[in-house]
Amino acid sequence: MSAFPQASAPGMTAAAMRAAAALIESTGIAGLSVTCDDRQISIQVSEHIGDAASRAALVTRLAAAIGTTAVRADSPAGPAAWVRADGAISGLPVRVFTAIDIQHAGTLPLACDPAGNTARAATPALPPGWRWLTSLDPAPAPGQDA
Repeated sequence: MSAFPQASAPGMTAAAMRAAAALIESTGIAGLSVTCDDRQISIQVSEHIGDAASRAALVTRLAAAIGTTAVRADSPAGPAAWVRADGAISGLPVRVFTAIDIQHAGTLPLACDPAGNTARAATPALPPGWRWLTSLDPAPAPGQDA
């Protein structure tokens, strides 16, 4: 049986908020941005909490608490990347995420092909198999960002 009431959306939202509060309390992580409704709990590890590596580590910690692993996700439509985890608590889906800054060369974002070659992205879309170069990646070697 689910811990969530089935009769009313307000009751389900309140139960989701209680489940999110218990999760946060159990992990001891302060400063999270949490949104709950009757379908999902969303937890953002905001930029004010720390640098990209610290935030990614917090997403990993929260992922373990919701029974999953953190993964990196890139937007194929524009220069944006996240570390995120999708799991569940008390039968309700939970998404935990933090945005990760994209590296740039001048005004153009940098992307990386599957072989590790870095290039400036002249269009906002990523080619298949490519990923955005983020602040979690080492800076490209001089001359490799062209």
